[in-house]
Amino acid sequence: MNKLPAKQIYLLSIIIIGIILVIFAVFIFCTYIVVTTGEFDPTALANKDRTIIYDINGKEYATLGMENRESITYEKLPDVLVDAIIATEDSRFFEHNGVDWARFLKASFFQLLGKSEAGGASTLTMQVSKNNISRDKTASGIKGIVRKFTDVYVSLFKIEKNYTKDEILERYLNTIYFGHNCFGVVSASKFYFGKTPSELSLDECAILAGLIKSPNNYSPFKNPGRC
Repeated sequence: MNKLPAKQIYLLSIIIIGIILVIFAVFIFCTYIVVTTGEFDPTALANKDRTIIYDINGKEYATLGMENRESITYEKLPDVLVDAIIATEDSRFFEHNGVDWARFLKASFFQLLGKSEAGGASTLTMQVSKNNISRDKTASGIKGIVRKFTDVYVSLFKIEKNYTKDEILERYLNTIYFGHNCFGVVSASKFYFGKTPSELSLDECAILAGLIKSPNNYSPFKNPGRC
């Protein structure tokens, strides 16, 4: 058998060592994510609604709490609103296991090229992780990468393993910010339209779904044209 030239052996050795180092670095990074995430606390997903105080006649007297939030169960959400949210935010929500890998890799690739218009890669499950569990929501650089992969880990192995899709969507819609200090779809529905979610029309559901992208830019009160 012919022996490989020394130069080729050298290059092959460099490549093999490089691959080993990359695998080792990925292993260390994944271990770091798992260790620093800690134990999963289901109560972290619970929403903190406002406390409403009523007078002796049963009329609302005062509310306690910083955030304007009221919760709703999945069964009371209109189908048209669910469809609008899924179509706008995460079209493959009911198909993936917490992470839409095709979308994630595509967005990551274009962001590495400096194309911010490529959009984000967060699924609804990852947004639940970000809004309820993860810290440093505005972190960038290395911290931003760590937070993003923490959301991936929590979504895959903590949330999707413990909750149904309906439960995840319920928590998402009870958490997400709609602008004007409205947290959750119930508060937003009452503030913008004076209705409960079950009374919303198709147009109104579309407006709420659009607000999630940028509550200030698409507010019907601040920017009716964009809305």
